[in-house]
Amino acid sequence: MTVFLRLHHWRSPLRRRPALLLAAALLGALPARAAAPLTEETVAAMGSFMQVCARVLTGGDSLAAALEAGFAEVPAERARAMLRGGAGRVLVAQGPAVGGIVLILSDRPAGCSMRLQRMDVETAEPLFVRLAERVARPGLTVTRAFDGTVPVPNAGPARQITFRVSPGERAASDFALAFTGNADPAAGTQGIFTFGTLAPRR
Repeated sequence: MTVFLRLHHWRSPLRRRPALLLAAALLGALPARAAAPLTEETVAAMGSFMQVCARVLTGGDSLAAALEAGFAEVPAERARAMLRGGAGRVLVAQGPAVGGIVLILSDRPAGCSMRLQRMDVETAEPLFVRLAERVARPGLTVTRAFDGTVPVPNAGPARQITFRVSPGERAASDFALAFTGNADPAAGTQGIFTFGTLAPRR
């Protein structure tokens, strides 16, 4: 059985986690309501996602960032099924409210995906949009490529939003930043965040 970590690092002072600080600041701009444990852990998970997965764009070490954030790596033989034959690493963690968290770091093409067993979808969707829009800067264009619903086996449809991140004409490829949220308790995974390279440009 896979051993999950308790995410005590998410309870650390926010000044130690720039991405988490950004997420918390954005959460404060959302409609006022009680910050339940599920909401707090959802926001913390999104902060860690941005902190780890942004390195796909910058060429940094996502694995080192994930280990620093408190994730534990799954042995290669157990990770193989999640990687679907591709190369990469799988890491896991456990939150008291969100349950199991799986982080998939894939190679060629480079990608980073985080899956949350439980998630505050109502909080996560607008927060994700704000985080994605803040990625834009001179030389880095962010456009919404998809906004709709997708079917989910044995559960209600999931909400999905995908942004296309374009580093510029000289870049070999663009990137996709995606959110999938399912408020249906029957969904085995309620939240998926993905950041990865798209097909090379021609």
